[in-house]
Amino acid sequence: MKLFRKNSWEIWTDLLPLIAIAVCVLVVSVGFTTVSLHYNDSVTDISEDWLTSAGETVSLDELPHGELVLTRSLEGIDTDGMRLCFKSADSDISAAFDGVTTYTYEPRQAALLGKSSGMYIHMIRIPRGSCEVTLTVRPIYESVPVYIMDAAIEDAAKFMGDIYYHGLPGFSVCVIIALFGVLMLIIGIATHGTGDGTNVNFFSLGTFAILAGLWSANDTYIMQAVTQHPEVVRFVNYLCMMFIAYLPVSFMAHATNNRDTVMLPVLLGLTAVNFTLTMILSLLGVSDVRLMLPFSHVNIAISLVTTVWLMRKAVKKKTVDRSFMRTVHFSMGAAVVGVIIDLIRFAAAPDSPLGSSFATRIGVLIFVIGLGRYLMKERTRLAVERGRTELMKKLAYTDGLTGLANRAAFHEKEDELRSKRTPCIIVQLDINFLKKVNDVYGHAEGDRHIINAAAFISGSFEELGICYRTGGDEFIVVAEGAAPAEAGKALDRLSKKAADYNEKEKPPVPMQIASGYASFPGEADQLEAAEKLADDRMYERKREMKALSLKE
Repeated sequence: MKLFRKNSWEIWTDLLPLIAIAVCVLVVSVGFTTVSLHYNDSVTDISEDWLTSAGETVSLDELPHGELVLTRSLEGIDTDGMRLCFKSADSDISAAFDGVTTYTYEPRQAALLGKSSGMYIHMIRIPRGSCEVTLTVRPIYESVPVYIMDAAIEDAAKFMGDIYYHGLPGFSVCVIIALFGVLMLIIGIATHGTGDGTNVNFFSLGTFAILAGLWSANDTYIMQAVTQHPEVVRFVNYLCMMFIAYLPVSFMAHATNNRDTVMLPVLLGLTAVNFTLTMILSLLGVSDVRLMLPFSHVNIAISLVTTVWLMRKAVKKKTVDRSFMRTVHFSMGAAVVGVIIDLIRFAAAPDSPLGSSFATRIGVLIFVIGLGRYLMKERTRLAVERGRTELMKKLAYTDGLTGLANRAAFHEKEDELRSKRTPCIIVQLDINFLKKVNDVYGHAEGDRHIINAAAFISGSFEELGICYRTGGDEFIVVAEGAAPAEAGKALDRLSKKAADYNEKEKPPVPMQIASGYASFPGEADQLEAAEKLADDRMYERKREMKALSLKE
């Protein structure tokens, strides 16, 4: 009942878009199934009254195991222009009319696809004047009962129209689920490299949605009708079941900060073993994806138990916020409610035009969109926090007057140079006569003097390294990988910039910047020595420049 306590309206407000999407899809789908389809409406159901070779009467809806020869009379049925239409799964089928075989379906496919031929749509032409039809059905798997569904004498166009009529609403939901998964993958790729780990959740949820959409589309018959390759559709369906087990655990482990759980590598290993064995045994003709399906079911069961365990562990250790858990509970609840609705609806109306699992698909759609929306909100929150952190860091490591890196940033750079042992040139710089500018012409003029000096220094060394303001009139440049000659050329550019400034702007106190540099070879214990040597050379140059100014 946590959803209904104080302020619970917030989660319902957040989930309104999801509910609206689900309702729209449902309304459009139901509206589609009420549209009249204009075909020859003559349909004769022939699911009953079939005779076996032993003379027993059977129904096509409940056939026994093994190869069957089934015969049915067509007397009294208008077959003119009609076809014998039905659906089958994993069976070789031949049809004979009045003892003459006119149709044979015995697909042969690549060994990798296995023996399963999938769910096939048959529309068999009936010769004019036929009085009897005989179906010879040879199941591919002896342990699996023969599957023949929706057998009727009807117009082929109407039969195909009914397939789209019943399957398109559910298939549309499957497409939406898969497209949402693609969106999650795109967001995951876009957020890759941010360092916060949320892109893993987008990848896990996105891949799960795509696999769930492909898997649940199998029994709509739309993909079989469009591709005309039911064996490929069934193969992809089994592959989806094979790989889908790992994804909920990956998502929950990262979302609940349990990335070190041993179940992640365990499930990944089980999935890899399942896939490898299935492919090898299929190529050898020993087994195939259909016979290896129980291993996928075991992995899915392990995945569900592990996911629940990770949720309980996260709640107990408080490693995840309540908003996430509320979203998970609501989203999972929507999927469970969808399953329950379908079970009740199938018991009450097994021939519903929406199919047997439409509500389940809507539940899965709400599930993936609910978690996806939470991830996007969390991603936005983390981006804002990261931006705020970067701004605070920038303020902490930036000199407010010049915009250069400050002393704190330089100390961090020193630690980096020591740890990485990076050779560089250390350049020490100091503005001459800054105290005179401040005392005589005021601090505003002094600030202008400092800003111009900073611009000249950073402009002269911009291709070599980073300039730091380490004091009122003190600057340091760290030129990584630079040679002493390059530092000398940069200082020549600096002298020229100062001279041009003095000539054009004629400041009350001419701009003079003393400098000295020294090489740091990369030995951690020699950094201070290089800094001191550069500082000594700078002060020596400072004295020379002041002495020359007094003579002038």
